[in-house]
Amino acid sequence: MKILFAMDLIGGCCVRLAAGDFERMTVYSHDPAAMIAHMLAEGARDFHVIDLDGARTGSVSHRELIKVIRGAVAGYLEVGGGIRRDEDIATYAQCGVNGIIVGTRALTDPLFFEGLSAYRNIVLGLDMYEGKLMVKGWKEVACADVERVLEDARRFGVMALLCTNIARDGMLTGPDYDGIGRMKSMTALPIIASGGVSGVDDLKALKELDVWAAIVGKAFYEGRIGVREAMVYAD
Repeated sequence: MKILFAMDLIGGCCVRLAAGDFERMTVYSHDPAAMIAHMLAEGARDFHVIDLDGARTGSVSHRELIKVIRGAVAGYLEVGGGIRRDEDIATYAQCGVNGIIVGTRALTDPLFFEGLSAYRNIVLGLDMYEGKLMVKGWKEVACADVERVLEDARRFGVMALLCTNIARDGMLTGPDYDGIGRMKSMTALPIIASGGVSGVDDLKALKELDVWAAIVGKAFYEGRIGVREAMVYAD
């Protein structure tokens, strides 16, 4: 299992939201590159970086900062937030991003979904709230059937599924184990579990569920789990 340390970006700062609410934001660093360097020094290898300004506006906002982060991170790096144009995917692919997270366009535009087959490093973001797929920075319900989406993801060669329980994201209430289990029963695609990790027990449980990767965000920033503790569960 990969341990992906999360970094959410707003206005060039490292932040965390509570349950996806932009009004409930905590700033953890005004120098995200320095924070990444600190985490690497502690033993982190792989990262999950989200351009929240991009997610909210639909236009990539932290491209240059993400290039700097890519230059520092030798391991796996996935990036999401506002990636709704072919040129955004191409830019991130060219700068060596390992996982390019798409959500809104893929779930609302079938033709865009078909075009993803040209890439082998697409991560499909499935953001769930009360059983509904959400898009546009978690603000709107997608008119898409989950089973059809999963079949399209398999058919067009999506690399992995990023499964986020919005209500648990940034809340330290534990992952949505039932939801992850249901998703695993519906698809053979690798799953990245996102939302709710509060400590090492959650990482142990996710590893036992055989997810491909687990995201550690607020639990790290709030000092509930250290990098070295989390990396015990990394393959």
